[in-house]
Amino acid sequence: MAPQRLLILGAGGHGRAVADLAQACGWRVAGFTERPGAARAEMLGVDEDAARLIAEGRADAAVVGVGATSLRVRAELWAALGRAGTPRPALIHPRATVSPSCRIGAGSVVFPGCVLGADVEVGDNVVLYSGVIAEHGTRVGDHAYCSPGVVLSGAVVVERGAFLGSGAVVLPGLVVGTGGIVAAGAVVTADVPPGRTVLGVPAREAASA
Repeated sequence: MAPQRLLILGAGGHGRAVADLAQACGWRVAGFTERPGAARAEMLGVDEDAARLIAEGRADAAVVGVGATSLRVRAELWAALGRAGTPRPALIHPRATVSPSCRIGAGSVVFPGCVLGADVEVGDNVVLYSGVIAEHGTRVGDHAYCSPGVVLSGAVVVERGAFLGSGAVVLPGLVVGTGGIVAAGAVVTADVPPGRTVLGVPAREAASA
């Protein structure tokens, strides 16, 4: 049986990384879409063409390949695929370590070297980049983005649309609120309020401009 064909919405660096991940998971990359006006190789159309391309048999499923530069666009594209009834598979690299009790939502991408412990819940359209560790009982909400090397130290809650920079550490039982941002290398020792940015060791709220 031939591999299923996957359409990737976004042809930049993150989209290419998702393409490599998809191939490691046994998918064949059908091609990419991009925002209007972009011109990249292997483009099959603009992002709004995704449902039509699948209806025409050009691909069997789609995932969002837009990176951290536009988390809002990631969520919007995800919603558009859902309204069109487009299949949105999770991609879990074979070199990720995933507990049998872990639950991973549709369209989420789990890169090599990730470790997801017992009873971890990962929402829809989540990015867990290489080397992310999420220990027991952690919950990662829809559209959240964890950069390489993030450590969620057990029973952590990362709410919808939060962003965690490379190497950030969140201590056990803490909450990163909706849309919160944790800077690279920060060590979070207290809850991060929704929409706020924290940085440093220990993490403190960033000063207003």
